[in-house]
Parts: sequence; structure tokens; C-alpha cells
Amino acid sequence: MKKIKALQYKQKDKDIYVFVLDPNYVRKLVKISDISKSDANFQRPFDERRVKEIKNYVQGKDKLYKKGRDIYAKGYIPNSIVLNLSGKYKIIREGGEIYINFPKDSEIKKYKDSIEIIDGQHRLLAFDDECKSNLVNYQMCFVAFTDLTENEKKEVFMVLNERQKTVDKNILLRQKKLLNLLLDEEEIRYEVITRLNEDKKSPFKNMIVMAGEKIKYSLKAKQIDEILERSKTINKLSDSRGQISDTKYTLLLNYFNAWKDSFNKVWFKNNNTLTKISGFRFICFLFPSIYDILTIDGNNDFRLPTIKKLIFEVKNDYFNDEFDIKKTEYFQSFQEKSGTMKLAENIGKQMQEQHKNKQEDFLV
Repeated sequence: MKKIKALQYKQKDKDIYVFVLDPNYVRKLVKISDISKSDANFQRPFDERRVKEIKNYVQGKDKLYKKGRDIYAKGYIPNSIVLNLSGKYKIIREGGEIYINFPKDSEIKKYKDSIEIIDGQHRLLAFDDECKSNLVNYQMCFVAFTDLTENEKKEVFMVLNERQKTVDKNILLRQKKLLNLLLDEEEIRYEVITRLNEDKKSPFKNMIVMAGEKIKYSLKAKQIDEILERSKTINKLSDSRGQISDTKYTLLLNYFNAWKDSFNKVWFKNNNTLTKISGFRFICFLFPSIYDILTIDGNNDFRLPTIKKLIFEVKNDYFNDEFDIKKTEYFQSFQEKSGTMKLAENIGKQMQEQHKNKQEDFLV
């Protein structure tokens, strides 16, 4: 056996131990838990994809950002993995120090499945032999209980996974910006969002929550970022280098202002659907179709009056002055993301077809 030095502390009637070990070594001792396996023991969900993601991160294969060259994550995991040690692991007190007996490498097979993972299973399982061969001097901190009952294991798991509050994604996005950890495409979207929030000509001026501030009837930067990415709005505006020119930014600004002018009575008023995140999603998923109409045969007329004519078509054909989705029978489409996206894409396709036919009639 080999003695591993540990720190001991007590919470009520439980002794808890903290120690440092090679995660690859500990991995060989643990019982892998999978909720899909219906045995009577305490079960954890298992996600092989998640394990692979962590494995890539630890090995330094995760790209953080690129500024002319690729930059990769260092692969640090500073938080502890929580274990439940079986009775095979003896606690030893010598000379005022605490040690835990762990098996030597030659004894590992006898100790297989002798440790349960209460929290951090995916992190630990990432350290397989392939990962180990690519790492030098990688240790992790472990927190261990001994002989927890089934109910105690479940309680600790729930405390670690339900009671802890995660950092707001909006704040994380802001921190990534401050730390220069955004990918180039994320950087472009963040700059657009910032301009929309600060530009005096923007219909979203001071209405976007960039961190944790409180703004009535506002939109969160993280939600806007996700919509701009998924709707391909920024893709339509970017050049071959992934940059957005002032002309293309002005186009986007005119597009949003066209919506504001067309629905001026309800723009950020009375908590209307149009200026909730579902309305913003609808506007952005319609944008690629509007852009294609604006660029038919190379016309490239991005002026506000031209775009307003198209938005008035949307308003007159599908909605009303108040963007009242109940009266226009689109309430259900705005109750979930997929419904809103599908509605916008369908309306966009219909508009493209109509304008294509008009263009063909004009040419004839």
C-alpha cells in the first residue's frame, strides 16, 4: 500500500478528507456510474461526448480564440472531484498527520470499483491512458467521504448540483470579452451588439443588458449573440475575412430601425412580443431572406426607406399595428424557439418568391 497525505475536517458527524493524486490513477479505482443501467445503487448520468470534450480540453486541444494565429486552452481544472471511499481505504494517523492507504500499481486490479464518484465523474473519466500519455505532472484535488449511505450520497449530489448557483451566461460572455477569450466570430458579434447598445441611432440603445445590470423590458447580450449566430445574420453581412464594414453595419441598423418605425407604437412599450427575445428572434431569422431580396440582381439598395417597404409588407400581410400575435393567430408560433424560427423562415421564403416573380415580370 502507499500512504497519501490528507487534510481532515469535520462537518457535523462526518469526517471529510482532502488530498492530491494523479487522476489517471484514481480513474482505475472508481466505479463508472450510468443512470441508464438499472441497478439498485446510486446512479449518475454518463455522457461520453462530455468526457471527450473535457479530454480535449485537458490535452490542450481546445481552441480559445484566434488573433492571426490559433490559441489553445491550457487545460486547467482547479475544482475538486468528490468521492465516496469504501471500507478498503484505511485512515492512518502518524505523528500528527493524516494519511489514507491507497493500493500500489500492482494491486489496482484488486481495488477495481472500490470508489464511487459523487461529483465530477466526467472530469475524472477524461483521464484515460491516452490522455495520460499526453500529459506531464498533472494532479488533481479530491474531496472524499467514507462509507456514505445511499441517502447521504444522494443528498451530497443534490447539494453540489442543484443548490449551487451558476454564473449568469451574460456575465460570462462579458468576462470572455474582457479577457480576450472570444473567438474571432464571437468578437465580431460582440462588437455589433455593443454598437447596437451604444449607437444613438440604434433602436436598441441602452436596452441591451451587457453584464448584470437591470433594465426594464430589456434584451440580454448573450441571448442576442446566440440568435445572431444561429440565424446567420452576421454571416450575411461578413466579408471574406469575416469582417463587417460600416456599410453592412448601417444596413443592419436600417433593418432594425425599419421594424421600429413600422411598429413605433409598441417598440419597447407595454412589454410587447416584438421587443421580447422571441420577437428579436423572429426579426433576425427573417433577415437573411430580406437581405437576399435587397440584393436581387446586384441592386444592393440598403437605404432605410427601401427596407421599410419590405417590413411594411410583413406588417400588412401577416401582423397588425400592435404586433398582436393573438389577434393575428401567431400566438402558438411565438411560444417556442423552433416555432418562431419556422414562421420567420416560411414568411421569408414567401416574400422571396413574390419578389422573384415581380422581378421576372419586370424583365419580361
